[in-house]
Amino acid sequence: MSAPQRRPRGRPVGGGNNTEQARQVLLDAAEQFFIDGGSPTFTMEVIAAEAGYSRSAIYRQFATRKELIAALVQRTTQRHMLTMLQQVAADATPVDLLIDSLVIVATQLVHDPLLQTIADQTPDGAVATLIANDGSLTRTVQSMVEGMLANSTTGQFRPGLHPHDLAQFLISTALSLLLDVVPGSSDPTVARNYLRTFVLPAIVDSPPPATRVFPE
Repeated sequence: MSAPQRRPRGRPVGGGNNTEQARQVLLDAAEQFFIDGGSPTFTMEVIAAEAGYSRSAIYRQFATRKELIAALVQRTTQRHMLTMLQQVAADATPVDLLIDSLVIVATQLVHDPLLQTIADQTPDGAVATLIANDGSLTRTVQSMVEGMLANSTTGQFRPGLHPHDLAQFLISTALSLLLDVVPGSSDPTVARNYLRTFVLPAIVDSPPPATRVFPE
């Protein structure tokens, strides 16, 4: 399948892109709009024009501005999740994957320029709020957790953990890191020591020894 192409202004509706390709072109235009410092009071027509689509075309994909922004946040978050998986060593255990992913959340996701730009235009200015409001996040994390529990060696995770419960715990932990509730968690060493000392004991059968987390 060919990559979706931004349609030149004035080109007839349709433009050779299917529905999903049109959606991605519109999201690309919205992303560039925010990166370029676009106003939070933008109209859907502005994004449609940037993408080379009509007003009716964008409303077929997104009913409201809120829905468009939510889709943009979701796509950006999923892009980071894919990057996380690519950065983890091929021979990593499920616990290694978990720790490395959360460290990346604490040190990289919070600094994503697009998410930060959108967050700056919200009442509390927090990337964590954008992530928390992503309704698909729980489903995505739960699916990942189910795979981790299924592929873990016997005794690695605490017996009886339910995937939904573990997913919610991990999301809560990630949000606390994004909100900088954990002092110094933007430092990869602090984040990793915090997770190994305080988070792993809650979910693994044999947690590693505690280590010093916060420098004085």
